[in-house]
Amino acid sequence: MEMQTEICAEESEQNQLATTLEEILELQNKNSRQLAQSLRENVNFQNQVRLGMQKELETLKEQQRGEQFTPILKSVATVCVEYRKILSDEAIPKKWRRTLSLMFDELEDILSEYDAEVFSSAIGEQRRPLLTKIVNTVATNDKALHNTIARSRRPGVMRNGKPLYREFVDVYVFDASAGNKKSQSVRTK
Repeated sequence: MEMQTEICAEESEQNQLATTLEEILELQNKNSRQLAQSLRENVNFQNQVRLGMQKELETLKEQQRGEQFTPILKSVATVCVEYRKILSDEAIPKKWRRTLSLMFDELEDILSEYDAEVFSSAIGEQRRPLLTKIVNTVATNDKALHNTIARSRRPGVMRNGKPLYREFVDVYVFDASAGNKKSQSVRTK
């Protein structure tokens, strides 16, 4: 009987041990699932933080390059180029013309402070498509002049190689039968 009691005690102890091991295994599995969930959440959080930091970095880089001023500079460029022509109006008194001239000079100074430059293409220079807008074409029988500037009608403004205001130009277009033909209007707006 003693032997039987010992065997029962051992079996009971083994059952208790097995139950304890199952509980530990279950807790271990639960902890593993929680750890995996926490790691996924951590990775998601890190990705969100990285994306946010990347966006902030891009915004700061744009600000450092002064890109936030581009819309304002486009407006200043438009005013500067479009309205400077009123200086040639003889109906405006000389004193006012001088004041207007100083104002336009100030606008150009603002543009140059932000690395923008007013430019005009020289006659015979290759046309720069991104910076110029064709107003008229001039027929020519000289192939070398094809797509070159015939006349700059209104200056342009560019910043870092990008147009703030496109230059208005007339360009030569090759036409073998041109001879002495005059310009053809091609209004493209």
